[in-house]
Amino acid sequence: MKILELRALRGPNRYSRYPAIFLLLDIEDLEEKPSDELPGFTDRLLALLPSLDSHGCSLGRPGGFIERLHRGTFAGHVVEHVALELQCLASMEVGFGKTHNTRQRGVYSVVYRYRVESVGLQAGRDAVAIVEACVADRPIDVKAFIRRLKELRERDRLGPSTASIVEEAQSRGIPMMRLNQASFVQLGYGAKQRRIQASMTDRTSALGVEIADEKARTKQVLADAGIPVPWGRLVSDLEEARAAAEEIGWPVVVKPEVGNHGRGITVGVESAEALATAFEAAQRICRFVLVENRLTGFDFRLLVIDGKLAAAALREPAHVVGDGCSTIGELVDRVNADPRRGFGHECVLTRIDVDLMTKRLLAQQGLELDHVLPEGQKLYLKSTANLSTGGTARDVTDELHTEVGFMAERIARIVGLDCIGIDVVAPSLDAPLDGLSSGVVEVNAAPGFRMHLAPTHGRARNVAVPFVDMLFPPGNDFAVPVVAVTGTNGKTTTAKLIAHTLKYAGHTVGYAGTTGVEIDANPVLHGDYSGPEGSRIVLQEPTVDHAVLEVARGGIVRRGLGFDSCAVGVLLNVAEDHIGYDGVETLEELALVKSTVIEIVEPQGTAVLNADDEIVVGLRERARGRLILFSLEEENLVVCEHVAAGGTAVVLSRGRIVVRTAEKDIEVQHAIEAPITLRGIATFNTANALAAVAALHGLELPVESIRSGVMTFHPSSTQNPGRMNLIDFRNFRVLIDYGHNVPAVRALSGVLEHLARGRKLVVAHGTGSRTDEAIRSFGGALATTYDEIILTEEDPRSRKPGETSDLVRRGALEKGFPVERVHVVDEPLAAVDRAFSLVARDDIMVIQIDEVKPMLSHVMGHYQRHMMTEAQQVRPIAPC
Repeated sequence: MKILELRALRGPNRYSRYPAIFLLLDIEDLEEKPSDELPGFTDRLLALLPSLDSHGCSLGRPGGFIERLHRGTFAGHVVEHVALELQCLASMEVGFGKTHNTRQRGVYSVVYRYRVESVGLQAGRDAVAIVEACVADRPIDVKAFIRRLKELRERDRLGPSTASIVEEAQSRGIPMMRLNQASFVQLGYGAKQRRIQASMTDRTSALGVEIADEKARTKQVLADAGIPVPWGRLVSDLEEARAAAEEIGWPVVVKPEVGNHGRGITVGVESAEALATAFEAAQRICRFVLVENRLTGFDFRLLVIDGKLAAAALREPAHVVGDGCSTIGELVDRVNADPRRGFGHECVLTRIDVDLMTKRLLAQQGLELDHVLPEGQKLYLKSTANLSTGGTARDVTDELHTEVGFMAERIARIVGLDCIGIDVVAPSLDAPLDGLSSGVVEVNAAPGFRMHLAPTHGRARNVAVPFVDMLFPPGNDFAVPVVAVTGTNGKTTTAKLIAHTLKYAGHTVGYAGTTGVEIDANPVLHGDYSGPEGSRIVLQEPTVDHAVLEVARGGIVRRGLGFDSCAVGVLLNVAEDHIGYDGVETLEELALVKSTVIEIVEPQGTAVLNADDEIVVGLRERARGRLILFSLEEENLVVCEHVAAGGTAVVLSRGRIVVRTAEKDIEVQHAIEAPITLRGIATFNTANALAAVAALHGLELPVESIRSGVMTFHPSSTQNPGRMNLIDFRNFRVLIDYGHNVPAVRALSGVLEHLARGRKLVVAHGTGSRTDEAIRSFGGALATTYDEIILTEEDPRSRKPGETSDLVRRGALEKGFPVERVHVVDEPLAAVDRAFSLVARDDIMVIQIDEVKPMLSHVMGHYQRHMMTEAQQVRPIAPC
């Protein structure tokens, strides 16, 4: 088998509302051999992955997939189930999967859900390898595959603290965006966003973090406030360490001045020899080392969030208890066999790893792994009680003395941290700390939540709740409305009209689309940003209170949407464009791709659909939220039925844009008052205006604000560059427009008759990412609209230079267009120059634009030269 494509769909996509892996797989010769015709295949597969027996598949019951194997299914389908099961065995529970055949024989699109992108991608590769091995009856190490997937999981997934915060936020409808491969996460969008890194927030005090980081400074700050802390000294060499230990009195604790996760800490150092080893371990972490007296008792962690005590836990380092006959190594293996222990964070407890710290502790006591531990003797294998190194935790929140809780909250205020972990050593916490046997040993910025979320013993505390309450106080509105606009044509104009109107109403709007990214109407990026990258940029912008996103087919197909839901989803139209690419073979399939934006509308949001497009309005059952239809025909039957049933529509009634319900009509304005309609002759832009009004009404914008926005939005090179930009050269006109497909050419043809009395010239190019037939049809549409055609090659994509232009030319000639009036000029700007050399009085020249900025600049250069020439030809009469 051969993997032709493997990519992650990171948001809602044509297959699922959830992130999924897309695998395009050529099963080659296995197309002739379904599973029931491969001797021993099913038995070998089940021997490697017996848990496949639980898969229900389309039969919907355990064992259903195995029945499919025995009846006969193709290798692509088997790869889907193996990829899912591998992730489950790596403790990443997933269930959704689909396998579809394609027009190409033996090639299948395999789609399956993932939790961690790197794990999902690798599971696809491994699944192909396993199925191939079962077909060929050769050995393969599945356990090694699962081990590697677990390593990827631990490397790339969110840690327990971050994951709990994200889960709690999402349960409240707050969206999440991961900002790097670590724990840097954005919750919410735009101006309402908050950013976290694990349990550190965007408002965590930098000074507080520094204080917590430097243990000696922490002790000084706390001691000055009357908080009991162990006595100690900061040293930089072994001699100073020995002097400090002698002064303090043995045993002592040795720890690096700056460090985390218990690295380099040694507790209970009782001799100069042990001190040398402990000092070396600490200095590997930090040059400066803290030597302090050892407090007696247990290790406790107090968690304070937003100034309030949230939880407390008693932590115990990883340990074993002797039975008088087993070696230490055997006891460790027995503890690790506990099903509650796993690799990394996959279980409640972490497996104990015999590392350098463990060996050092054993050596200090004259022990080795093959030593038999006496019955009942407890042996600690780590210096610190971190759960990540195999420690355990017991919830003691309800056992705290009130003074201890008050002290913890004081410490949070004194250090200045909004979320703080306070480490205490004490016999218990049911009495105040005495400063002799008990005290605060350190504080932690970005404390871990795992010990509180899932303690080994005692009550679990969902500490993510007060954390998210701190970020997003209950009762406040943290929504940044997202408007998503898609369709074959008109996306940019509609999206820009919506963005303009919102800005005119006083909002700070982020826009992303085919012309670039704009923040508050200021261009920040140029180029096509109609995919998830443009959405991401806008939704991360800290000033934006509304986002308007143009969503193109390609982004949905190749990467999924860049957001999980929207307040308004607009579906303008669906026409034959891009058919035959990216697995989209029919108009109906294209419609389903574009319908993604109306399927992710929030429950209280609005879906806007074109009732004049039979395919679009046929998708209304897939729409979520409130439905608003728009139509150029107020007697449209679907609209009438929708309004009669209590729905809302925006229609053109006697030339006026009207919001219609069963109770009343709300007149917005006359269509000719909308500049983009060119006084009503550009009916496609009238439809776009109706769609924009529907979207804005869905956002509950007042009608006065909608009217003001629509009346002040012009088809100019500044407000809507590259879309119906009409430039008057006095004796001829130039129209710059993006229209790049057959429906766009046909829609424009009716407008041109009203704009010029002379010939119609066009500078056009086909788009390489179309089928040959679609490109020739584009040429045919040009031939039935224009008198002179100048072809160039703006966007060859994967085709050879000149191939696309030749296909357009052939399409025009097939319609009987005169060969002498088709000109091919490879370079786009040179093609425009050729058109200017051919244009005459009363003509109109249409320039199909792709790269907006350079083309507009070039055309305006022609305009300036033309106007200068005109001025020179009209000379004033000299006085006598």
